[in-house]
Amino acid sequence: MNLIGPLLSPVVEIMKCSCAPIFRRLGYIKDLERNFERLNEKARALYDKKEDIQREIRRHGNEKTPTSQCQSWISKVDEIQNQVNAIEEEYSKGDKRCLRRWCLDISLSWKLGRRIVEKTNCILNLSEESNFEGGVVVDALPQIVETMPVITVEDGTSTERTLQKILKCMRNERIQKIGIWGMGGVGKTTVMKILNNLPEIARMFEIVIWVTVAKDFSTRQLQTEIAQRLSLNLLNDESNERVARRIFQSLRGMKFLLLMDDVWARVDLEDIGIPYLTQGNGCKLVLTTRDCNVCHKMETNEEIKVELLSVEEAWELFREKAGEIVDSPNIQPLARCVVDECDGLPLAIVVIGASLRKEDNILIWENAVQELSAPSTSDIYDMEERVFKRLKFSFDRLEDDNLKNCFLYAALFPEDHNIDRLELIEYWRAEGLINSGSSLVDARKKGHAILKHLIDASLLLKSYGMIQMHDVIRDLALRITSSKGSGHRFLVRANKDIKDPPEAEEWKNIERMSLMQNKIGNLPESPNCPTLLTLFLQENYKLRMIPASFFKKMCALRVLNLSETSINSLPHSICNLVNLRIFYLKSCPKLEAIPPQIGAITGLEVLDAQDTRITSLPVEIGQLTHLKVLNVAFSMGRDEIEEDVAISGGIISRLSQLEQLSVDLRSTESQFEHEWNKWAEAILKDVSYVKGLMSLEFYFPQLESLECFLQTIRPWKEGRFTSFNFDVGRNPSLSIRTTWFGYIPELGTKDEILTIRGCDGISRAILEVLSHASRFRLHGHRSIHSLCELGMQNTRRLTDCFISKCDEMEIFIEGDQLIEAALPNLTELEIHDMLSLKSIWEGSFLPGSFNCLSDLNLSGCNKLKNIFSSKIITQLSNLEALQVKSCSALEEVIYEEAIGVKFDCVLPKLRILRLKSLPALVGILKGHLLNCSSLEEIWAFECPNLKRLPVSISNAPKLRRIRCKREWWNELEWDDNAIKLQLEPLLV
Repeated sequence: MNLIGPLLSPVVEIMKCSCAPIFRRLGYIKDLERNFERLNEKARALYDKKEDIQREIRRHGNEKTPTSQCQSWISKVDEIQNQVNAIEEEYSKGDKRCLRRWCLDISLSWKLGRRIVEKTNCILNLSEESNFEGGVVVDALPQIVETMPVITVEDGTSTERTLQKILKCMRNERIQKIGIWGMGGVGKTTVMKILNNLPEIARMFEIVIWVTVAKDFSTRQLQTEIAQRLSLNLLNDESNERVARRIFQSLRGMKFLLLMDDVWARVDLEDIGIPYLTQGNGCKLVLTTRDCNVCHKMETNEEIKVELLSVEEAWELFREKAGEIVDSPNIQPLARCVVDECDGLPLAIVVIGASLRKEDNILIWENAVQELSAPSTSDIYDMEERVFKRLKFSFDRLEDDNLKNCFLYAALFPEDHNIDRLELIEYWRAEGLINSGSSLVDARKKGHAILKHLIDASLLLKSYGMIQMHDVIRDLALRITSSKGSGHRFLVRANKDIKDPPEAEEWKNIERMSLMQNKIGNLPESPNCPTLLTLFLQENYKLRMIPASFFKKMCALRVLNLSETSINSLPHSICNLVNLRIFYLKSCPKLEAIPPQIGAITGLEVLDAQDTRITSLPVEIGQLTHLKVLNVAFSMGRDEIEEDVAISGGIISRLSQLEQLSVDLRSTESQFEHEWNKWAEAILKDVSYVKGLMSLEFYFPQLESLECFLQTIRPWKEGRFTSFNFDVGRNPSLSIRTTWFGYIPELGTKDEILTIRGCDGISRAILEVLSHASRFRLHGHRSIHSLCELGMQNTRRLTDCFISKCDEMEIFIEGDQLIEAALPNLTELEIHDMLSLKSIWEGSFLPGSFNCLSDLNLSGCNKLKNIFSSKIITQLSNLEALQVKSCSALEEVIYEEAIGVKFDCVLPKLRILRLKSLPALVGILKGHLLNCSSLEEIWAFECPNLKRLPVSISNAPKLRRIRCKREWWNELEWDDNAIKLQLEPLLV
């Protein structure tokens, strides 16, 4: 045997090698079912990983963009997803041909089994590749221009003439620096905003940077604004010199336009990091200032004065603001005298015109003429007299002292600051400027009425959904509040880059103090300020500690904002704040607890402690019987889960006046779900005793919790809720405040949000809440096939709908099943990562369906071959934005249902069309031009088979830019090359 063994070994090895492939092939057939289950298991894990990564990308919004490695990985996952879907279909068909998985066609089973194993290996490899070395996202390339809200300029006006002078300089290669100057309120910023928005400017530069300089600017403030525009993340301890080098490196080699608004003194561009402006690099600077000498100090090549309005322009503007009452024979002579006193100053004309709007009392007009023509009084003689005298007339015309105080309060915020409407109204209410005896809803209604009054009077401006003060009007307000004998005592040093608080003497006799947005790291031990009503300390990130006796002598304080500071605790002296009404602690990432001394502030009405490290509320919170708003988020780690934390029983039920409650959580520990189930039940039981509750944000871990809530909460059953944000079945690592892109419902605005995650089946509780909801998010539902299953009568009120990862849904909505208009109030629709979705709208829909839809966003729908039929497109006349991304099977955006039947495709309001990562797309609208009279922007990236754009200057006259790669543009096909030449200047 010793002799035979060595002889047989090679033979055995040869037999093993020759038989291995046979055994492997038999394994493909024998283990087919087990391998298929393993494929599905690994595929689901990969898809979940992709969803986590895409959620991370979405969380950063437009500030970040996925890395090239990450984008490539997602594309590979999408491709694998399609291949796995094909395998699933083939496997399913095999069921019909096979008995106990033994196919009559062994060859088919072997081939399928081999594909399953190979695809599983691919999935495992892709999973390993998901740990990206450079991270998931990088800073996004900034947009060329950030469009700003501004009036439309008319031909022949002084504004248009000034604009043409500026453009002439911009086109001159030898001019690098342009100064625009003129007195305050003459319209310099308006001209600059119009310049910023011009398509010609977007074509001339790679990036346009807007910076507001303001009177007391610091180098670091300007660097921060520019860095944000360039998507540079600055560290708090970085020196100005290092930041300057980083800005320089970002801008070097880039053709940029720097717009500097409201410059008061020379700005050293080199200190900021701005590369030298030369004829060779084509970079330019345009600045506005009130003083022509500033232009000289900035070494401008050209200075352009913004002239006052002509007599006729001034009259037309005044007539627009004051109304047709000025055409009355008795009033017109007086009105023209008022206009004459405005000296052609646009801001004065707008403000005074608004204050006299529709005024038919001739005595008031006579008084206006008399006041405006009277000699200056001492409280304004040292200001820019021509401006302030006229603006103060409008302030004096405000009906009562409360209205004047509401206006002046807005000056506590930094120059050009966007002020949150609701926050401002809360401050007014806390200070007693709005009747504090009314409910929150009533008070907020009154607050919005006051805002409207001040906006209509042009003393406040609308800005991106918020409120802003014109810098000249803010100067007036600060002058009034600092005048001796005015009765208003403000100290405002907001956004001044200061590191130290005011001296002890300065705290005395002040009523309102704003030190927000600074670098204050320490506070006085015990400032003596018995008259202080409002104290703003928010956004001082260097503030880490509050002295023990700091609040000891602030007994009158009614508003305290410590949000976005680095404090980790609160001193016991908060017990002295017996008159405090609002206490903001939002986004204090190091704050770990609220001390029991909070119980002494029995008059407190608003407590907001969102986004902190707080793990529980002290029982003394129950003593705050006047509390109307309680917003709290618990931050849970492994250690806290083992303790009895959150809200003790009986606390909420003692808050008898509570109207708004938000209870949120953040945790990375999955076992916290079980604990939260227990706490949620106890909290909801407590909430059931609060009879006046009108707004609730809450996480319901299970459907049973939601059902219990609907049955026990009286205000809900009686229909008294004005807003809600319910998140059912979600992962506790997410915050309820981020479940709708950070949207927070505002009490009294009738916004209601429902989010459903990972549920199976459709319960009555979901349908009941849905019927009251205006915003709906459905994520990871395991059985729904169409939105129709929710009942169209339950979706009538929806304005926003977000659907993702509902793998059984093949058709979003089916018209033939409906007996009423579908989603008549829906304005925004987002559909993401739907594995089985083949059609968005199927069949015919009744008139009124999708009548309000303005935004449609699709991504990750890899079975979708087209989006719109020629029939449905006629019902989408209000569509303004269409964004489609990563739909690998999409072939057409709009398709003809009946071939050869001529139809006009009209989307009259479509402004934005964005297409990305659509490898199968061959046409937007085959053989037709898209009639889009409002179209402003087209994006097309990674669409290799898209060879034609269905637009021209004639059918899209407002088209401002086309974003794409030059290589793709050069490959496009055109019926008439003249169209390409017309559109080419719009290329970005």
